[in-house]
Amino acid sequence: MKPVKQCEHAGCTVLVPYDVKYCEAHKKQAEKERYSYRMKREGKYQRFYKTTAWRKLSHSYMIANPLCEWCLEDGIMRKADIVDHIEPIRENWSKRLDRNNLRSLCNSCHWKRHHKK
Repeated sequence: MKPVKQCEHAGCTVLVPYDVKYCEAHKKQAEKERYSYRMKREGKYQRFYKTTAWRKLSHSYMIANPLCEWCLEDGIMRKADIVDHIEPIRENWSKRLDRNNLRSLCNSCHWKRHHKK
């Protein structure tokens, strides 16, 4: 039997498994608060990726460039999963819809680009 603790929502006394933060009643509220916090912190950058303009542009770019451009440089043919900005929009907001600032990447290459140490 797993150890239990109280829900982390202030004042809630419902017991939950030790590896869970919130009871079912407070789980959605916590997710909303986390999302709201992230939107305030990330602001226009996160909202941009949900715009119709970006969705249309990235979709058309992916159709024209269905293979990972980094893998192709190494002679590997791998399906692209995501359209990435070459120059990040945080650094140059004006290039957010510039086709010349885009490239198709597979998830592996995208992960390497954004999570390198």
